[in-house]
Amino acid sequence: MSVDRARSLRRVLAGLVTALGAVLALLMVLAITGMIVTSREYRRGSQFGVARQAATTQLLVDLLSAETGSRGYSLTGRDDYLGPFKQASREYPGHLKRLKRLVRDERALETATESVDRAAQRWFAESRLLVKLVKEGQGVAARRRIETGMAKALQGAFRSDHNALLRAVARERRASLDRADTRRRITLAVIAASALLALLVVAAVAHRIWRQLGGPVADLAQGVQRVARGNLSQPVPARPAAVRELRALVGGFNQMQVDLVGQRDAVATAARRDAALTAERELWKTVQSGLLPARLPRAPWMRISARYRPSEADLLIGGDFYDAVMLEDGRLSVVVGDVSGHGASAAAKAAGLRFAWRTMVQVNPDPEAVLHVLNEQIGTPEERLQGRFASLLHLVIDDEGRVDLAPAGHPAPILLTQDDCRPLVIDDPGPPIGVFNDAQWPILRFQLPLGGTLVLYTDGLVEARRNGEEFGIERACRVLEAERSSPLTTRIERLIDAARRFDEANLRDDVVVLALERPALPR
Repeated sequence: MSVDRARSLRRVLAGLVTALGAVLALLMVLAITGMIVTSREYRRGSQFGVARQAATTQLLVDLLSAETGSRGYSLTGRDDYLGPFKQASREYPGHLKRLKRLVRDERALETATESVDRAAQRWFAESRLLVKLVKEGQGVAARRRIETGMAKALQGAFRSDHNALLRAVARERRASLDRADTRRRITLAVIAASALLALLVVAAVAHRIWRQLGGPVADLAQGVQRVARGNLSQPVPARPAAVRELRALVGGFNQMQVDLVGQRDAVATAARRDAALTAERELWKTVQSGLLPARLPRAPWMRISARYRPSEADLLIGGDFYDAVMLEDGRLSVVVGDVSGHGASAAAKAAGLRFAWRTMVQVNPDPEAVLHVLNEQIGTPEERLQGRFASLLHLVIDDEGRVDLAPAGHPAPILLTQDDCRPLVIDDPGPPIGVFNDAQWPILRFQLPLGGTLVLYTDGLVEARRNGEEFGIERACRVLEAERSSPLTTRIERLIDAARRFDEANLRDDVVVLALERPALPR
């Protein structure tokens, strides 16, 4: 009885792949970590530098405004000059507090800021004295005091300290970027060394695999070429030194040649059917690319994430779409919509609406104007004859959390705050677009609180069913509250997964979920 001592393919490859995987994993970890750290340092250094410079410049603006008002009032006695002085006096402490927060833990910048503040306080004290003298009817005394140059000297001292602070801010910014550059160079050197090591390991693995497996695989490849040319009569020779899996593969391939003679027509038919399905699938992917943006915009004051899940019942794609654009004035504009129907026609119309919306918000992001334009696009006689319409939510939000929301027959968004989770109350959601020629849509204005999350979605989410019961808003809120501490993307993915599980792991309609989270300010 003979014993099969051939080594298995798993044993041959296990040791080789382990070494290669370890090196590649190390390379990936080093690359990702290095890039994340470097990017974070660059971003932080740049943002802090710009913010510090802007805050420092604001102090100078406050002082110049106050100086204009104080001098004008002291020389003319007109009360209208006091407006700029009082406003600058009120705003200066807040601007100083912001600057101190930005330079915290930076000893040199803290010292320079304190010096600027002391100079400013001395100037404010002198200006308040001049204003007081004029109010008490001592205008001559005030003018004489101005002629002494005391206020001008104090302002000069402030300018000097302010210029020193600007130079310190610039030096700190350059130092931060220099440190980030150093880390980047180190990271690139480590990545290069790891890549070289990986190449050496790959070369060694490739050589050993070819030595142990190359001959049998080459024989099998020649057999495949013969079959490709139509020669089905010559079997692949069996090599005793081949690994067990390859010997089994050669035997199976030879048997396949025997079976293939009688199945050639069936295989050709199946191949044509597979080609048709592949072409159809690629067509659907092309249509889908028109419904979803390649990437979402980023803003330091707002986190945004979105997910699209197609229906799993029949078609791969429907009429659900979303998009988001950062406007020139710094606000963020968002849309989530659902065109009636499924298939290529609905998807094409949804893509057209998305591109029209994207063009319109760059020209005039006013919610009512945007909805009127989209209503004209979808509300043609041909579309109405086909019963085509669309529900959507269009909103514009600024960095203070102020939201202008225009609903057009669409489910109300869900508002998740630190205290509760509930749908927004929309007394009049307005009609879907494409239904009426001269429709009017209400504009809902509200404030998204710090730490709050606004969740926009299409009806496929809440209308997921089990035994006639819908998934509904309450279940959606329970999922969002349970995942309150999770990252925004994780939250919406788990929300969609919960609806899918409720619908027996088979969503019957397309689902879009887009979430906006306004991060709470750091302490």
